[in-house]
Order: sequence, then structure tokens, then C-alpha cells
Amino acid sequence: MRLLRDPLVQFGLLGAALLLVYALTADLYSPDSSRRIEISAAEIEFLAAQWERQWQRPPTGQELEALVEARVREEVLYREALAVGLDRNDAVVRRAMVRKMELLSQDLALLADPTDRELRAFFEERQEEYRIPPRISFSHVYFNPDRRGSSIEDAARRVLADVRAEVPPPVRAPERGDRFMLAYDYALLSPQEVQRQFGSDFAGALFELAPGWQGPVPSGYGIHLVYIGDRVESRLPKFAEVRQEVVADFNRMRADRARDALYEGLRERYEVVIDAEAPKTLF
Repeated sequence: MRLLRDPLVQFGLLGAALLLVYALTADLYSPDSSRRIEISAAEIEFLAAQWERQWQRPPTGQELEALVEARVREEVLYREALAVGLDRNDAVVRRAMVRKMELLSQDLALLADPTDRELRAFFEERQEEYRIPPRISFSHVYFNPDRRGSSIEDAARRVLADVRAEVPPPVRAPERGDRFMLAYDYALLSPQEVQRQFGSDFAGALFELAPGWQGPVPSGYGIHLVYIGDRVESRLPKFAEVRQEVVADFNRMRADRARDALYEGLRERYEVVIDAEAPKTLF
């Protein structure tokens, strides 16, 4: 199966597939068959199975007849649309066909499953991208700028001095501040999770703080005092921990390379002429 991972082999397979599609299409629309529509037993079974998956029951005889007639209607209108050239000079159709070509190349690229050796090499080259972020637990006291006005920082610092002076210091004290619309206590959040709740400035400052009561720390809501509790430091994962993510990323890379190889191979078949008189501002 190693050959299937070679972009040149994939391009050759794609060319063969396109020739097969062309041959089948040419035969389908030849003068002898363009007016003949055959709905096979296998296709009827497929239509019935689709119905059953959607409605959780088999179609009745009348419903199945309607499904078959809808399929015939689709085929008739599709063939007539092709016959009068409705597929030409249509941006939507062009984009859909381009996308199908790219998907075909990607499907060919993924015919063979990646080996463990390939995945491990891919992981080791990009190990930093899979770094597990740090996590932190904290509780906070909130001070509302609308209520406190210009005295907000002085109020926060007074409360900070009070909680630090207690022996032992409390691990939470939300009642010493103002009401807050979200939670007061958070367990082992990543920087991204803190950012979603409190904004990037608050998240950046939080992970720089030492354990215990710290502050004031500003956010988009106002001012906070925070009690820093448990902390888990960032680390590089083992391969087994992120294997599924590595597989997805590796296959995405293979698909991208196959798509680019398809384009480069096909482009060589064309002479591309760009109008030399085009305004320079267009480039």
C-alpha cells in the first residue's frame, strides 16, 4: 500500500478515474441511450433504505413509487439541463465541480491508512503544536466600576489587605465584593477557557500570578481579586495521548498535498496566457 501514498501514483489513479467517468458519461449520453432512463432494483433498494434511515420505518408502496418518480424527475431535468448547457458559465456549478475534483484527489490520497512510523515521525516534527496548556484553579472577588466609581481600586486593595491578614486566609470571599453575573469559583481552566470568560488581558495576567490572594486584576467587567489555588503546568504529551489528533492532522496534510499535486499535474496540460495589456494595478 506504500505506492498509494506517492503523489505521482495518486495523480495517475485520479487520471484513470476521470477517464472512467468520462467513458461512462459519454456512453450515458450517446444518441442511443440519452432518452433511456433505467432505475435498477439496487437503486430502488437504496432509495428505500434512505427513507427508512430518515423516518425509522420502511416506505409504503405509494411512498416508494413517489420516491422512484422523484428520482426519474431529477434525472430527466438534469439531462435536459445538460443538453441546453445550463452547466456552462455558472459560477455555482463551476465551484461545485472544482470542489468535487479536489475531494476526489483527497479520497485517493486517503486510500491507505498511515502507518505508526509515519504518524510518530509527523508527531515528533511538530510536537510543540500538541503541547498541553497549563491549567489553573481560582476564586475571585468582583468590584463593579459602575457602583464603585473612582474608588474601585482603593476598595479592592483594602479587601486584599484584609484577606491576606487573616490566619489562615480564606480560599474564597465573594461576599466581600459586588454581585457578579458569572461564577466565582473555577477549577483547572486553560488560558483559552479563562479568556472566553474574562478576556485576554485577564487570562494573561492570571497565569503570571503566584499562589494565594493577588490583585487587583482588571477585566472587561471591572476589577477582581483572585485566590490562586491548584495549578497544572504546561507539558508536552506522549504520542499515545494525542494519537487521534495526530491522525486527523496527518490525513489533512496528505489531502492538501494530493490536492496541490492534482492541480500542478493538470496545469501542465494547459497553456496559460495572461493579457500583457492588463493594468498593472490588477496584479
